[in-house]
Amino acid sequence: MKQKIWLDETDAALDDAARRYTAERYRFDVRQRLSGAERRFSTAVWKDLADMGWLGVATPEEAGGLGLRVGSICLLAEAAGRALLTEPLTSAGVVAPYLLARGGDAVQRDALLPRLQAGELRIACLLEAASVRVEAGRLHGRQQVVVDADIADRLLVCSGDGLWLLDANAAGVTRQPYPLLDGRGAATLTFEGAEATRIASVGLADVQYALWLAALATAADSHGAMSAAFDLTLDYLKTRRQFGNPLGTYQALQHRAVDMYVALGESRAVLDQAIASLQAGAPDAARDVHAAKALIGESARRVTQEAVQLHGGIGVTDEYAASHYLRRARVNEQLWGSADQHFMAFAHAAPAAIA
Repeated sequence: MKQKIWLDETDAALDDAARRYTAERYRFDVRQRLSGAERRFSTAVWKDLADMGWLGVATPEEAGGLGLRVGSICLLAEAAGRALLTEPLTSAGVVAPYLLARGGDAVQRDALLPRLQAGELRIACLLEAASVRVEAGRLHGRQQVVVDADIADRLLVCSGDGLWLLDANAAGVTRQPYPLLDGRGAATLTFEGAEATRIASVGLADVQYALWLAALATAADSHGAMSAAFDLTLDYLKTRRQFGNPLGTYQALQHRAVDMYVALGESRAVLDQAIASLQAGAPDAARDVHAAKALIGESARRVTQEAVQLHGGIGVTDEYAASHYLRRARVNEQLWGSADQHFMAFAHAAPAAIA
């Protein structure tokens, strides 16, 4: 697979640092020896990510960040997918900083953005909360799945025509945390008159853009996972021997590996198109993001399933990374809009065929 060519030196530096850090400090074999709680979230890792600038790629430079850099967001998400990173990068590192920078008042920005960028604060985001209503500044309702709410300090909730910020441990908030299939976490949230503060200047267009960022970052994460699964499988086919020959010499397995490679190339092209389109504010940006989330979600599932099957028995074991990439792809397929939802949105956004 052709190496990604980054747009500028900042992206190249972020990519290089991300690859070295995850290879040296976030090794799969080392993390597998940790408890489930230790694997879910590491304060030390989160601080490292902050120090490397990962948490500043969706924040304006005047607020201490690197600016809104869609390419940087996606390259870091790819690295997260390859490394099976379980820290809340998309919610607390991208969506929350973007929305607070866009709509928070001076007091809110000064109080929250530096702490987010320093890795001292985690915010989970509930941006499609049809089941949550606001009455006199208090939230009521219940949401079954809120990713990263299990470890959040604050919550950002979009309800009605407004965005609301509240303490995750405030009176009137009940959290029921649970693990996701791939080791990340979520929680069911119940609001019973929980007091919240409105983020006054955030409009629905800002929330929609934040959802596009989250969907595209998740697609990039899936691409990273499927790319790592392919590399793992290719190495296995070259080294594992059966009947005296490497598995990779068998034509049927070669064909399956080629199909995986083609799916990776297609996904890379669609992802690059969506990154460029969203960064440029192109008229078709929404359609391109929907296409990326839908196609890459399906492709990642197929490629990681093939990776598990081509490894044979070892592929399904918890001690080997192949099955973890499949779990990652399956979870990503449902986060920030399912593949089916994004496919339908793409279909509605696509121009009508010329008769």
